[in-house]
Amino acid sequence: MQFDHLNFNEDDDLMSIEDLRASCLQKKKIESDKKARKYILDVNQRYRKMSTRKSKSFLKNMNPFKKAA
Repeated sequence: MQFDHLNFNEDDDLMSIEDLRASCLQKKKIESDKKARKYILDVNQRYRKMSTRKSKSFLKNMNPFKKAA
């Protein structure tokens, strides 16, 4: 039985208890990694959206002819 982190190949033969546990743990780890990557992607997208909005408003409000207070 060979495991790869994202793409694992399992034989359909009878497996020992240790192999079943390892398989179950591997599947749980893969699912948690997928959830973590999705969460990080969402956070990064929100941050990019906020930072582009701030930079656009900064450049829009910047006027070279405005007097400093």
